[in-house]
Amino acid sequence: MLTFTIRRLLSIPPLLFGVALMTFLLLKAAPADYFSQMEFDPAKSRASVIDAKRAAGLIRPVSEKELSRLGAVNVNGASWQFEPGRVLKDGTEIENRIAAEELDSFELRGMRYSYDDRGQLYLRIGALEGFGRWLGKVLQGDFGRSFKFNQPVFELISERLLNTLTLSIAALILAWGTAIPLGVIAAVKPNSFWDHSSGFIAFFGLSIPSVFFALLMILFASYTGWFPIGDMRDTVNYDNFTFWGKIWDRLHHLVLPTIVIGTGAMAGYMRQARGNMIEALGQDYVRTARAKGLPREKVLFKHALRNAINPLVTLFGYSLAALLSGSFLVEVVMNWPGMARLVVDAIIAKDEPVVMASVMVSAVLLVFGNLFADLLLAVVDPRVRLS
Repeated sequence: MLTFTIRRLLSIPPLLFGVALMTFLLLKAAPADYFSQMEFDPAKSRASVIDAKRAAGLIRPVSEKELSRLGAVNVNGASWQFEPGRVLKDGTEIENRIAAEELDSFELRGMRYSYDDRGQLYLRIGALEGFGRWLGKVLQGDFGRSFKFNQPVFELISERLLNTLTLSIAALILAWGTAIPLGVIAAVKPNSFWDHSSGFIAFFGLSIPSVFFALLMILFASYTGWFPIGDMRDTVNYDNFTFWGKIWDRLHHLVLPTIVIGTGAMAGYMRQARGNMIEALGQDYVRTARAKGLPREKVLFKHALRNAINPLVTLFGYSLAALLSGSFLVEVVMNWPGMARLVVDAIIAKDEPVVMASVMVSAVLLVFGNLFADLLLAVVDPRVRLS
């Protein structure tokens, strides 16, 4: 088991590297970036936009050695000669301001350049070089700064991630805490009231879209007034609550989003638990245990349930990552202050550092969730341990 764990841990870095590289290249393949909007803003000067791009690591100044090696180039039908602090057009020096308007962005020998009104030529950093720089900073614990919010990415997503994890874990507890008991009862008492009731719950949970269910819960809360709508705490009176009052207020706000996210997952797990339990109850070892006169509870929970739960343990590793991604739309609809709104705003604004960090967080949760599921399965099933 130790060898298996070490092998799995060693396979995680290449997997995360592949996810990061693919995500970075897809972001770079987009037709525009965050700073494209700034270029069309009349309140932003060309120099300020270039400074922002340079600070973000998207461009770098061309050195004097590179300028001399570049020589005379043909751009827009004219011959340009770049020298430190000045530029010549067809052999005649022109003002940097005029040159910056003509050479705002041009491509040369497969690379894209830009010239500013301060007499500096800049080279756009390629996708692979940009990924190498990003990876080098990440290995040092620096995920960069958000373009949109101008804050360190780690500080920006840490609180939002905690809120999303709180909601996902609460939904996970609801889903598994109700799915297994209901599935076992439905399997033990087939065609009974409990079996039909659990079947209806499963049909409802698998059929209704989470966004529509969230809207129904908001409508229910607005009509009854039993639950708060939006946010994760009372924004007006929260500071005046006692310690236990603050905990109750947060739990009160957590109820509806948890029900919305956990219901769909619970339905799938419950049907899986029922099917596995029915199959286990029909096995020879269960009939043998009954024939030996073992108590009914011991037959059900020690022999049948222990073997029926193995496939569910495998699904457990996917649960947290699945609920994490499934909670995004619900967070937006129910105004939960998690990562969803942050990621949506970052994607719309093409805030690459925030998008990259969010994707990597989801990938890490999925990878370690699968590893935890495999280890948990080995603990539950001795056959897996031996293999």
